[in-house]
Amino acid sequence: MFKSNLTALEHVTPSKFDCNDRKEFAAMVLWLEDMKIRNLRIENREALRKIDNLQQWEKEYTKYKANLGMPVFNKPAEEMAWLLSHAVRLEYLDCPARYKDITSVNVENKRKSSNTNVPNMKSKNVFDNMDYSHPDFEQGVRTLASQLGFVNYLSHEVLLEAAAIFINKNKDILAGKRTQVTGSPLSFEEKYIVSKDRRLDLAVRIMRFNQIYKLRDLQTKINEAIVAVQNVTADPKTDTKLGKVGF
Repeated sequence: MFKSNLTALEHVTPSKFDCNDRKEFAAMVLWLEDMKIRNLRIENREALRKIDNLQQWEKEYTKYKANLGMPVFNKPAEEMAWLLSHAVRLEYLDCPARYKDITSVNVENKRKSSNTNVPNMKSKNVFDNMDYSHPDFEQGVRTLASQLGFVNYLSHEVLLEAAAIFINKNKDILAGKRTQVTGSPLSFEEKYIVSKDRRLDLAVRIMRFNQIYKLRDLQTKINEAIVAVQNVTADPKTDTKLGKVGF
């Protein structure tokens, strides 16, 4: 079995796991089953080991999901998040006493005690004094990630880092800023002869330009409204703990 685990992990990219790469996904499922979940007997995992034959593996994986009681998800990343959460839960239930002392307070005290030789520097930055392990902070991060359409992840710190990168790259869109249109402006002095009376001709040109501006502004607002509605309808709220997508 140890040899089969090494063979499975050879298909997983060390630097980055790609849930959309079906062979990497299959290898990770096999590793989780062999090492953490152990839902099947060893002799019953042979079909799940055939990751080089994805057509046959998919059939076995469908039965495996039903056997685990996995809810129906739309994305491979959501399925993997559920499998990882399930594996962590089983690992904890194997020996809860092993983890009873692992609390945010104890971890922070251990970190401080290991840095006793580091000079104590006072910072005026308010973020340096925040408790990033506090349940309220974690809940806020997960709410933000859900609104951005991210798949729920075990570590809220990873979610926060991903949200920061996403917001930084899309800050103009999220702020509702309009795209700056470049090009040569239409000359106001362009002749639109509607009357020999110069004053009347000037008034008509002003009204025409004003109408064009209002139409363009209306079109921009319509486009922004369409984007906003699409963001809402394409972002189902996901709660992996309840195994539900949507409300």
